[in-house]
Amino acid sequence: MTETPSQDPAAFVRLDVREHVAWLTINRPPHNVLDVATNRALSTAVHSLAKRSDVRVVALAGAGIRAFCSGVDIADHTKDRVGPMLDAFHGVFRALLDLGRPTIAVVRGAALGGGCELVAFADAAIANEWATFGLPEITLGCFPPIAALVLPQVVGAHHAAHLMLTGETIDARRAHAIGLVNEVAPDAGFDAAAEAFVAKFARHSGPALKFATEAHATAMRGGRKPDEFLRELSRLEALYTRKLMATHDATEGIAAWQEKRPPRWRDS
Repeated sequence: MTETPSQDPAAFVRLDVREHVAWLTINRPPHNVLDVATNRALSTAVHSLAKRSDVRVVALAGAGIRAFCSGVDIADHTKDRVGPMLDAFHGVFRALLDLGRPTIAVVRGAALGGGCELVAFADAAIANEWATFGLPEITLGCFPPIAALVLPQVVGAHHAAHLMLTGETIDARRAHAIGLVNEVAPDAGFDAAAEAFVAKFARHSGPALKFATEAHATAMRGGRKPDEFLRELSRLEALYTRKLMATHDATEGIAAWQEKRPPRWRDS
């Protein structure tokens, strides 16, 4: 999905720290699409929290009511832009990994593509009752590297494969059943429910949360140490940019979406 960006990239992300929680809000409603500038702004905001002793937890949300995040800008998936796109998008996850604070996804509406990857990477998630989740990259002739690394540990290998290899979207109830989200709350009063959910984490000791998050993250990464995880991510980035993007189908998937027609796969 593509949206026209505003003039000031800093406006793409709102940061509000209160009650030991850093609320990071992707501010590109209605769909909160992540273009390169927005990803860089999000990474900058995360890095700014590193030396703040008053921040125990990071809550990641989306502005508006239609979408938590509808993913990375499809216009940035083209062969000439995919390298900078992956670098900027994965920079958000590298920043979160360096920060070492619990990350809570607060999901209202659609969490698709990169948005779903943000949910999977988070330590916990709460969603409203009509939230949806999906990884449609395969329908564009692509694949989601972050999801490939972390989603099997979150929901299990078969559920992860189903989401990544079919591109199908699931509802909040199904996301809860497979373990992608911890809680589903009614839309009426969702903000209060989300605040209460995040407060369960933020009431504890900052150092204890930091080290517990580090221990938990090792399990979430399939036992990989942070440097091993980053090396594997770099390998998948190369697989994406050097091999996948050299195929006809990768280019065809994006072209078909832009031209609003079914893709004509060549399997090459």
